[in-house]
Amino acid sequence: MNENLSQMVQDTTPPDANLFSEADLDLPTEDATPAETPVEEAAPAEEVQANVIAITDLSSWFQTHTDSINNINQVRVAIRGVDADKTLIMAVKDADGEVDEEGNDKRTLRVFDNADSLPVLNLPPISMDIYNNGFRIVYQQGDIFIKTYGVRTGLICTLCTNVDGKLIPYAVVRVKKKDAELEIPSVQPTVTPEILAAAADLETLQLLYKQSAKSIDDLSTNQSVVDWLIDRQINVTDINHHLQIDNVLIDILK
Repeated sequence: MNENLSQMVQDTTPPDANLFSEADLDLPTEDATPAETPVEEAAPAEEVQANVIAITDLSSWFQTHTDSINNINQVRVAIRGVDADKTLIMAVKDADGEVDEEGNDKRTLRVFDNADSLPVLNLPPISMDIYNNGFRIVYQQGDIFIKTYGVRTGLICTLCTNVDGKLIPYAVVRVKKKDAELEIPSVQPTVTPEILAAAADLETLQLLYKQSAKSIDDLSTNQSVVDWLIDRQINVTDINHHLQIDNVLIDILK
């Protein structure tokens, strides 16, 4: 999935969910107040905070939003002993766009156990990608874009600002499985045209991201580093690597 926002927002609707039988899959197993009683003043209604986002579980969230995710279909199965809320099965379109002999997109089945306890933000998604060690969902809340990474311990949320269609990280917030909401910190992005045009600290870049050494001659400004890192991130399929690049971008643009 391209980090470029214009390529992440798509209007296509996925085909109907695949239907499989058990044989197709090999899965593991109001009273009035008395006159003498003083009437208390009603408490003011609790205001909804704009910087707070509710947390829900992956299973119910995915069933609500699956039709808006163009590269992933829900696979509905009816297998004795398998709880469809806990065991979530997805058919993920191959990233290389290969098709089979009949012209159908090739897809890979991914199984999420205990999906009813995996936290996600209760927002409509811009995009979703599945990796071997978890998943990534991108959302928008006002002017903030949030890249969330689902990992074993909960959710890691990278707050980003959109600059010319590129999502540039500026803060990271963690959500634990027991958390009921995400509170967005008041920190504001500091990325400006002046910062992007400034000369990059290439020595620090190489210390933070050793892979940059081979391309250092092609880098000069912070903008060139941002472009190179985000382009590199397109083909990354490991969540830890994604987080590494996000943190490098945060550090070099402080």
